[in-house]
Amino acid sequence: MDNERNVVVVCAMDSEAVHLRALLEETDEAPVGRWRRTRGRLGAVSVDLLICGIGLAYSAAATAAALMERRPDAVLNYGCAGAHRADIHAGDVIVASAVAHLASYIHQPDGAKHLFGFRTGEDPEGHRHLDQLPTDRALVECARQAGEGLTLPVWPRSDVGPRIHFGPVGSADIWTQHIETIQHHHLTHGTLCEDMEAAAIAQIAALFGVPFLTVKDISNNELQAATAFDAAASGAQLLDGVVDQVGLRAALVLAGAIERLGAVPEAL
Repeated sequence: MDNERNVVVVCAMDSEAVHLRALLEETDEAPVGRWRRTRGRLGAVSVDLLICGIGLAYSAAATAAALMERRPDAVLNYGCAGAHRADIHAGDVIVASAVAHLASYIHQPDGAKHLFGFRTGEDPEGHRHLDQLPTDRALVECARQAGEGLTLPVWPRSDVGPRIHFGPVGSADIWTQHIETIQHHHLTHGTLCEDMEAAAIAQIAALFGVPFLTVKDISNNELQAATAFDAAASGAQLLDGVVDQVGLRAALVLAGAIERLGAVPEAL
């Protein structure tokens, strides 16, 4: 149908994408460039599920490739993230009200850091800067309504059900374990968590003029306990034992939001 809703969903890793892929119907593999893309349906919405790879460059390139092929009604992103507040626990879900670029700043001669943020390209020389890119309010509302009807699975070794939080998500090609830096990010940007893709996907969506939302679930909170890091394994063991959990709860909330988007034509 020419007037049906269609969305692009971008995930960094297949271990995250598998959770939404399992919910899709009428699936078909349709790669875009070098990236795996699974096409399917969720309710009345056509879904392109794209695996971009970890990091800002990969996520920007994959998103741009998908949007150059066809313009969707929305670009969505989900996956795991590290918490920026001590009271946010593994398994909790963050629905982003905005995205902050944590590594976009000018490092001045005196050592001070001046926030640079996003260059939106809205004027001929691209000089308009924003500290944060807001997510689409209608999509946030779809996620909120979806979350109200969900009982999310309890995180392993926890006896408390996950909570859903709303606020800014930070993003950079950095895994921050340093407590003072995490606290600085939260105080400076108001961020609830950090990932390595959302800022780039948000910026590409903004350049193409497509509504955007990212939903994250918490895999680690360095303010509670440091995540074990195996440098020899290039970080491969960082989430050992919970790989099958990361992205699951964010996928459930996002799936509900997508279904809501298809059921309410005026949502966007």
